[in-house]
Formats: sequence, C-alpha cells, structure tokens
Amino acid sequence: MFQRLSTFLPLAAAILLIATERESLAGPPASTQTVITVGEMCGGCVKQITARLNTFPGIAKVECNIKSKSVTITPKPDVSLSPKSLWEVLDEIGKTPVKLSGPGGTFTSKPKS
Repeated sequence: MFQRLSTFLPLAAAILLIATERESLAGPPASTQTVITVGEMCGGCVKQITARLNTFPGIAKVECNIKSKSVTITPKPDVSLSPKSLWEVLDEIGKTPVKLSGPGGTFTSKPKS
C-alpha cells in the first residue's frame, strides 16, 4: 500500500504544479469595473455622483475617492456598461470626465459608443 502511495504522490504533485502554472500564466481575470477620473471632487460632488449613478441601470456599486478624484463603478453580474453612457451621465451633472478606463477601453474624450 505504501508503495502505491509513494508512486501516486509525485504524480499528484506534478499535476498540481502544472495547474498552478497555467493559472498564473493566464493572469488575473479581466476587470469589469470602470474607473472615471474627474477634474475636481469634494464631499458634495461625491453625494451628487453617487446619487445619480445609483439610479443608472446595471450598476451594483459606486465608490468615489476624493483624493484621486476618481469614481469606480462596478456593474451587476453579466452587465456590460456603455462607456459613452457613463461619460454622458457625469457630464450631465457637471462632472465632465478627464479619463475613463474600463472593459471597453480607455478614453480621454467622450467615447463614440
């Protein structure tokens, strides 16, 4: 019985090593979040941005960072948010984005779609 076990253990270790290496080669999963940088942000801006984006369909979470002047938007599962629509929502409330980065690309001007 120990002889069978000693034969099996190196094989199991090799399989585990190969599986681990494949995961690390694949890299981290693609982020579904969109990060938008605005020109200025204060506590009032945070409230306004959060209130408006929380009414946007498909958004699960909105996080604002005053120091980095950024808004991180997490969509609901299986939802793909339109970069153009997100840009327009912030533009409507006077927080025109400086940069938008997400699954659809990185933009420094209003996306076409």
